Amino acid sequence: MNIAKEFEGQVGIVTGGADGIGYAISRMIAQRSGSVAIWDVNPDGGKRAAERIGQETGAKVKAYAVDVTNEKNVLSARDATMSDFGRADLLVNNAGIYPFENLREITEGSWDHVFGVNTKGVFFVTRAFMDPMIKQNYGRVVTIVTEDAYIAKPTLPHYAASKTALLSLIKTFAKELGPHEIICTGVAPGPVATERAKGQSWLAPRIPTIPVKRAAEPEDIAEVVLFLGSKRNRFVVGETVVANGGCYMI
Repeated sequence: MNIAKEFEGQVGIVTGGADGIGYAISRMIAQRSGSVAIWDVNPDGGKRAAERIGQETGAKVKAYAVDVTNEKNVLSARDATMSDFGRADLLVNNAGIYPFENLREITEGSWDHVFGVNTKGVFFVTRAFMDPMIKQNYGRVVTIVTEDAYIAKPTLPHYAASKTALLSLIKTFAKELGPHEIICTGVAPGPVATERAKGQSWLAPRIPTIPVKRAAEPEDIAEVVLFLGSKRNRFVVGETVVANGGCYMI
């Protein structure tokens, strides 16, 4: 298979695609000849990302302002995406938030918002694209989890819990959709040197704990996502691949 053209004729939908890991995934799909729908709650950021990727690659890339916690908004964006692109081959559930708060600091509103984006949003978006994928008898759904789903996180308990729930949800998606040639998997990144992370204090102290002695670049995670989300992946189903440089060997 020619990797440079492996998504030719296919359409990828990436939530949270305006920056960070989501941007790297969107860009890599376009670099490999796919079309991309960038879904992001930040309309200006999404539009800028779509324009940059489109100009660089020549691919069809379009941005949609979407709040994944609002099912009505999700369904409206799904309909607009299907109208513009005509199909949906790869869905990447990447949108997520991680406010640093300890047990005493978390409010009910914060708890609900984290679970709304990180867990409920994945459910809403995956369900929205289920029928189009079933109709074409093909699809790939890759959900971004985190290594924190496997370890104690005193400063991110709601984040870790919301992502741990995805491990079960991915298996349910895989079981129900697998008979329709829709393969559902997850990727659990460790430390990633996104622009946001590089501006925070936690990243540098983590580097010495990683056996390969560096954080991931967003493209490192995108490579894993694109394998799982391509036709090359025929038999990794319902599993979450931990991509963390070996700092926690689960």
